[in-house]
Formats: sequence, C-alpha cells, structure tokens
Amino acid sequence: MFKKFDAETDIRSHTQLKASVARKIIKEAKAGYPQLGDIMDMIFPKKQPVYLVKCAQHVTCIESRGFWWFWRIRDGPLIPTLRCLHKFPELLPSVTVDKGAIRHVLKGSKIMSPGLTSKGGCIEGEMKKGDAVVVMAEGMKYALAVGILDMDASEIRETKKGVAIDNILYLNDGLWQATAPKAEVADEQKSSGKNKKQEDDVAGADAEITFDDEDL
Repeated sequence: MFKKFDAETDIRSHTQLKASVARKIIKEAKAGYPQLGDIMDMIFPKKQPVYLVKCAQHVTCIESRGFWWFWRIRDGPLIPTLRCLHKFPELLPSVTVDKGAIRHVLKGSKIMSPGLTSKGGCIEGEMKKGDAVVVMAEGMKYALAVGILDMDASEIRETKKGVAIDNILYLNDGLWQATAPKAEVADEQKSSGKNKKQEDDVAGADAEITFDDEDL
C-alpha cells in the first residue's frame, strides 16, 4: 500500500485536531493498546497538539511530537506504524519469517506461508484472518513489516502454502521514508551505497528509531 507513497503528492491535509477530537482518538488508542499503560500519556502529552494527516487511498495517520504513531483506513481500527512498533513491538502479535523471505518482504511482496512455517519461521497462536501482525525476521532484532493476515494462523500452519499475509508497511517503504527524522535521512543517504547483502541483513542502524528514552 505504501510502496510508492510520496509525501509531496499523497498527503492531502495536515490538521491540528481540536482538543475534544484528540481526546477521543487518544481514548481509542488506549482502549486498543492497553499494554502501553502510562506510556500512552507520554506519547500524547496533554499540552502537545495532536495532528490528523489525511493521505491518499483513504488513509489517515495520527501524529504527535513530530512522529506518526498510528494509521487507519477509513473508519477501521488504529494500527501502529512500523516506527511505533520498533519502539513498542509488543503492541501487535508477531510472526517470524525465515531468512530466505527477508529480501522479498523488503520489496513489499506478499508474505507466503512457507516463509512462516519452514525452519527459521514462526507463526503461533490463534490469530484470525484480517488481524494485523508485526513481521519479524529470523536472526533480526527489529521488525521488517506490518501486515494483515490473509488466512487464519491455524490454516497457515496446516496448509503451509499460499499467501499468508498482505504486506502493508515495510522497512524503507514510502511511508517510512516520509516520516524519517532528519538525522536518520542523512544516515540513510550516507549508507545508500552499501551492497545488497547488507541491505538483506537489515542493519540495525537503518532499522532503529533514534528516540531518546528520556523523551518518552
């Protein structure tokens, strides 16, 4: 969805929300992700404005403190962005793809069942079709992607074939690049000449968000 996202052409509006509307969205986020607890109050400080970013394809993103924390399609549920999940990976149930699937995930490809059920992959629990998941990778510290299950987890484990996950957000896609802190943009430009193997390894320097814990 965000493979070709371009902030200059795909952002339709960037509006500061009225306090009453912001409170409603924050309440929804707290209800959807209670595991954040008091951290949610630091993501959305009382004196900090909250912005609604309307984008193409009926996507809206929620911004606070200069970062896009959540997104949704139309009136769907709030889903954490990949940057948010790098800071708080426990917000969504996780699956793991094997090393062979990494380069395909980073190209925005749909995630196939064998990449989750083969040695190195992992899909546990009773997640259902349509659930959002964070996609981890074998041997890697940071999330590669955010996806939507295309079938129940039990069916993926049983059949071991077919499309398992629609790849919605992935590392270095258009949305990731559009919301990069300035320091990170400079780092990415310096590292643009690194070889393909390094890209496939998903170096932590590219994947990690440079938030200071004291800011949260």
